[in-house]
Amino acid sequence: MKLSCFQRILPCLFFKENSTQTRKGALTLLSVFIFFLFSTLGLGMLYLTQVYLKTSAYRRNSILLEYASENGIKQGFDQFHDLLSKRSSPMLLTDEETMDFNLDAADGGKSIIEQVLECSLPLTSADSWERMSWESLTDFMFEHLVEEEDYFRVRYKGTTSSSGRLEHFKPTKNAYLDSTLEVLAGHIPLPLIPVLVDKKMSPEEKNRYIEEKQIEILPLEHSELPMPIAFSDNDLIPEQALSQLAEALKIKIFHPQDLSPSKLRTALGLKPGTEPVPLGVYLIEDDLGLGGVFVQGDLDEMVLAIQDNFQVIKFVSEQGQWILKFNPQAGKSIFRTPSELHSYEFIPRGIVIVNGKIHSLGGGYVDSAEEIIMYQEEELPCILKGVDLTIIASEEITLSSHLIYQGLKWEKGIPYLKDSNTQLSVFSSGKDFLDASDKTGLINIAEDAPDELKIQASLTASDKGITVMGEGKEIQVLGSLQASDVILNDNEIRLKFDERFLRSDGLLQNSPRARNPVLFISSFKITGWREKS
Repeated sequence: MKLSCFQRILPCLFFKENSTQTRKGALTLLSVFIFFLFSTLGLGMLYLTQVYLKTSAYRRNSILLEYASENGIKQGFDQFHDLLSKRSSPMLLTDEETMDFNLDAADGGKSIIEQVLECSLPLTSADSWERMSWESLTDFMFEHLVEEEDYFRVRYKGTTSSSGRLEHFKPTKNAYLDSTLEVLAGHIPLPLIPVLVDKKMSPEEKNRYIEEKQIEILPLEHSELPMPIAFSDNDLIPEQALSQLAEALKIKIFHPQDLSPSKLRTALGLKPGTEPVPLGVYLIEDDLGLGGVFVQGDLDEMVLAIQDNFQVIKFVSEQGQWILKFNPQAGKSIFRTPSELHSYEFIPRGIVIVNGKIHSLGGGYVDSAEEIIMYQEEELPCILKGVDLTIIASEEITLSSHLIYQGLKWEKGIPYLKDSNTQLSVFSSGKDFLDASDKTGLINIAEDAPDELKIQASLTASDKGITVMGEGKEIQVLGSLQASDVILNDNEIRLKFDERFLRSDGLLQNSPRARNPVLFISSFKITGWREKS
């Protein structure tokens, strides 16, 4: 009995032992699997961390490389810009130097730039900081040459290249800054110089002149050149305007003594003789068309105005009143003298020569009764769109009211003009046009002129220069100033250089030229940025 009972209980005990052993094996397997899973995840995370660290380091090094190459560009640009800023411009040249530079530029050379910088090209520089190092090189290539009658314009394409490196890092980074540099040489048009004082002074006097004069020059929009007052030692403003006089009279004049009374009378359409030319206003005409206007004697008033599509100019003197109207689009002109009325199917050349003084020059309007009235209260446009006008007097000129181009806009005190043809030049030469005797060259801003006078013109005056009369005036000029001196009398001049001069030679064909050949840096601008690994 005991045995049989034992035999029935034994299988049950055996089953329980096997069941416990089976559960212990599953837990071990599960533990091994979990250990394997977490080990794999851990190793993966360690691997990803290493990849992330390497990527971050590479990215950081790439950023440092960009900084290094950018530093090279900045250092190379600053090196060139500093050299450019330290050189006086314009620089006087001899006729032989001008010819040599012209020939070199025609052959694609760049000796004229080396003359400007007073060093040879290319310019190189290198520097480092901590792990970064860089090298830069600045050089220029000939791009374009334009030759005028008495000067030439040459443009170069510049490139500042930089190579950035890092310590213990094999890749390099290259960057390039593209630019253009334009240089003029010869008897250049003076309006290309924003502000010129043609007076002999010591360096200390020049510095004091800049500090004391209240002349604000607005920065250029399309050039990186600084805009200081330029100085020359009484060498640039011409004492004669023979080329403009010859253009107006439609004759050839090589020296003042060539213009005899008989030759002038013939050009003016007067009876031949040796008597002096009578006082008055003359419109030059011949079988080929019209020339300019020649005035013998002083003018009490000269008024510019616009009537429909006609440019109107009124001349008033003791001898009477003359009115010239011309329409550039229709090619028609009307000239009214004190006794006659003339009509033409031509337009005159835009040159007015006054052998005397202009006591009052300004803009005005034409009223309903066809009267031409100078106006000071409002800023009325008085120079027709597309008109290129040069006014030259042998003696002083007084500006009495606004001189504003048609189509000009003022935005936040800055003038903008998109039209590329309108131009006004005013020049007081200080020399009689017939006998070359000394006169008083001077441009006056009248005491009764508007306090916020706006002048869109290039003003050039020899001898006494430019004087602002009265007090509390702010003269706003769109154009340029060239004078032997600028006397402000505690007034201010705010000048915005007309950058159209840099893009169009046609605007300056009748402007006064530099008396002696010069080298002048007219434009330097950035055109692009490139990068390469």
